[in-house]
Amino acid sequence: MVDILGLVFKRFGPEIPHEWKLCSVENGVLVVGDQNINTSLLFLAAVTAATELGVKVLFFSQSQIQSLPFGFQGSSSSSALKPDCLKKIRFVYPKTLEDLLEDVASLHELVSDAAALPRLVIVDGLERFVSGPSVQDRPQQEAQSTVAHVVALLHDTVTFLTQNSEARAENLTQCRLIVSIQPERKSQGGCDLLAPDPILLVLERYLQVRCTSESLKTGQEQNEWLLCVSCPGLQIVGDGNAEKLLRCHAMLQPQGSLKFSLVSPEKETS
Repeated sequence: MVDILGLVFKRFGPEIPHEWKLCSVENGVLVVGDQNINTSLLFLAAVTAATELGVKVLFFSQSQIQSLPFGFQGSSSSSALKPDCLKKIRFVYPKTLEDLLEDVASLHELVSDAAALPRLVIVDGLERFVSGPSVQDRPQQEAQSTVAHVVALLHDTVTFLTQNSEARAENLTQCRLIVSIQPERKSQGGCDLLAPDPILLVLERYLQVRCTSESLKTGQEQNEWLLCVSCPGLQIVGDGNAEKLLRCHAMLQPQGSLKFSLVSPEKETS
């Protein structure tokens, strides 16, 4: 799954050297940060998977995407999009947690379909499903159980799709999973801080690859972020060195596109 994020950073980051390679791992990706940058990053991942890998993508979101996210507007890649590539992305808009569970469970029925199985499943803004009216009044332990049920179903479903792809001897058999969440924030001393989120603890058990975005600008205009990708056993090879943390600087360009540039990882000190 990390390989798709690596392709995104390279495709929209001309300053990133091509010799940098992200070793693939089998765990899902958890994207943590502001909803705007999350949606843009997930949309870029969907488009990159469809165009460069030629795979089918399922994109779950509670809010309909009416236009290209800000990270894709004005991008030279947006003008090069082909309708056939966009047709590989299927957007599904469940309104409630129950709708999401039903839609994910129904993916097992795709095995009987002659069409190619999806290779990437994306859930944008999981917190909007697990904090809705049907779950917001539940005790914390019960809410955590609900989140565990959702992410376990997602994990089992992509594993099921992978196994059936292998049975068909298809290329690019591994089905990938990316989930985004915007943690709650609290004010302290005039600063906006991330509040401890018990839901994150549950998600990290299943989605061990984590991409965290941190805003580098204060005030209303947020146009720069630091993206950090990490997971157990991750190795990023480049310039003869292997690092365990990928850091990218993301900047929103005046024309509305996102540009990524590599930030040298901090060396581990003994």
